[in-house]
Amino acid sequence: MFQMVLRKIVWISTTALPLFSMIKIPRFRRMFTLRRSVNLRSLILWLCLSFVFLVLFSSLHAAYRVQQGLLLEQSVRVNQAYAERLAHASDDFLRSSAAVLKSAALDITAGQLDAAVIREEFKQVMEVTKAFDALVLVDVSGSVLAASPGAVFRNVALPLWPELFQGKAVPEPMVASAFQGGEGRWMTMVATPVFAPDGAYAGFIGGGMYLQSRSALQESLDKLSYEEGTYFRIVDGSQTIIYHPEQSQIGTTAQDVATVTEQPQITGRQSLPEPDEINPDQELVSVAAIPAAGWLVIAQRPTERVFANTSELLLRTLLLALPVFALSLLAIWYLSGLIASPLRQLATAAANLDNHADFRRIRFVKGWYVEAALIRQGLMQSFSAIGSRIRKLYQQGATDPLTGTMNRRGLDAALEEMTDAEQSVAVVMIDVDHFKAVNDRFGHALGDEVLKAIAELIMTQARREDVVARLGGEEFVVVLPETGLEAAGQFAERLRRAVAQTVFETVGSVTVSLGVACYPEHGNDLYEALALADAALYRAKADGRNRVHQVE
Repeated sequence: MFQMVLRKIVWISTTALPLFSMIKIPRFRRMFTLRRSVNLRSLILWLCLSFVFLVLFSSLHAAYRVQQGLLLEQSVRVNQAYAERLAHASDDFLRSSAAVLKSAALDITAGQLDAAVIREEFKQVMEVTKAFDALVLVDVSGSVLAASPGAVFRNVALPLWPELFQGKAVPEPMVASAFQGGEGRWMTMVATPVFAPDGAYAGFIGGGMYLQSRSALQESLDKLSYEEGTYFRIVDGSQTIIYHPEQSQIGTTAQDVATVTEQPQITGRQSLPEPDEINPDQELVSVAAIPAAGWLVIAQRPTERVFANTSELLLRTLLLALPVFALSLLAIWYLSGLIASPLRQLATAAANLDNHADFRRIRFVKGWYVEAALIRQGLMQSFSAIGSRIRKLYQQGATDPLTGTMNRRGLDAALEEMTDAEQSVAVVMIDVDHFKAVNDRFGHALGDEVLKAIAELIMTQARREDVVARLGGEEFVVVLPETGLEAAGQFAERLRRAVAQTVFETVGSVTVSLGVACYPEHGNDLYEALALADAALYRAKADGRNRVHQVE
């Protein structure tokens, strides 16, 4: 796209502008035949136009490179944060699952390893959590004492931890590498030790998790996909794939793990290359560890998606600069005549030295320094105007720098697109309750962290096509296209509960109030629906906060 724009600029400079500047055919012939001399006005015009095109090209090229660099840097940070979020979520899932097993192990120890107690504990574990697809109790010799269902572990070499059988203290939980169960499906296992009543090690209780067939682990990971084109894998210590968007890849060996982890192509752990040094086939690769299991999360995103919008941004910059550029061309056309006029007057006077009237006119001809200053001023104004326009584009970015959501400008653009699409749209206004008290008590820095965390909760609850924006302060808005009032109310209630149930570091718990409206049921346009949702928000705050109010 960038090369196509450059070709258009070259075509304009070599074809369109000569036709524009040479309206009269005799002048056109005098310029290009060059039989005797070059027309001074044409020479000045072409020199000035050359400088203007140079400035325009340099400015556009600089804008293009800067935008690519910013997009690359931002995408690397987002990709790394995504990998770490996946690792954190997976680690929490495994540790919470192990906690359930630990409680069962204590009860089995208290029951003196009685078979009836073991069966009852297995039943309770399967009722308490959906994390496990099978349970097994293994003694110190590695023999299976009990299993539910038994077919899963039949004729299977169960993973063993040498530290347990040697009686050494080990950190919990223990998580096995991928292995095939008795039914031929790939699975992993979370385990915790079981002790005899006298305190001696008696074996371990393990919870098997299928890695395929829509298991609880698989479903919890599938929910964390955040953008089309971005995918992630989880591999264990033996480089076996634990999770992959394509289930056929689970259980296979990841051949590129060493390359990715030791010499990553593009990650946040190394200095970023220049955008033009990146192969289009390369990917953004970010790696994060899952401490509980010793697994690795590898998040990958094609670089071609990172730079997909740079050409469009460049074209917008060019279109915005065209009015100033056109005015500059007119100014140069006029100034070229102004510069040539004194020389023509001087030449006329010199050719008629015998005419005293013409000779006296020389005193009234302006000196060269005045016209030279005018040319310089025109070029500097052109450069300044283009540079000012580019800086203005950067200042008018559509992203809120604190939360990463859209700002008001980005929201307005999204609303205009939805208005043109003529679709039903729900609007949810969100305001953090008593946020001033949070800032006053804990400081603005922690207040900002709370805002960022709430923004993440909102984006987690929102769909990919929904628009999340921060209107300023502690107020957010979510625009849900193709959504009715009932579904929007359900979304708002889920979000309210999610915020209320979240414990923020140092600050503790906070709540939000929400107002819901739906276009075209409410308001003549989206902006009026937005105002009605805002009024509903204040109604929710007036009714006691931490609630959802819908426009009736």
